[in-house]
Amino acid sequence: MYQNILVAIDDSETSRCALAEAKHIARTSQAKLYIVHVVDEVLLSMHGHAMLDMGGADVAVTNLRRAGQALLDNALQDVGGMEVEAVLLEAQKRRVSETIADKAKELAVDLIVIGRHGQRGLATLLLGSVAEQLAKISNASVLLVRKH
Repeated sequence: MYQNILVAIDDSETSRCALAEAKHIARTSQAKLYIVHVVDEVLLSMHGHAMLDMGGADVAVTNLRRAGQALLDNALQDVGGMEVEAVLLEAQKRRVSETIADKAKELAVDLIVIGRHGQRGLATLLLGSVAEQLAKISNASVLLVRKH
């Protein structure tokens, strides 16, 4: 059914659930699985003054990249018998959802799997969650996974 599946991960429980779901779907569909993580530098600009005290924004971005790559490396540990590729992306002053949607289009992905945190609040109300934004803008089907 699916040929190319992309799962977007962060370091959350819902993300781990999304990864497990994506691996299951990829195995049963014999699809290629892309595991992606997005380094979001927007958080640094929002708290830039604090980053300068911690060694500078460049050091902080390098640390975010390292942490993202470690997250991807851990995600790759339990994918035996599957065609899988890990991809570290950078938002580069764009929304995370746009970064994921563009990469999914480039990779000809049929399905995007992403964890839905279910958080509410002013930021979510004004901007929407990454998962909700992705569902709106993506050309591929999007599966929102909750913690289970």
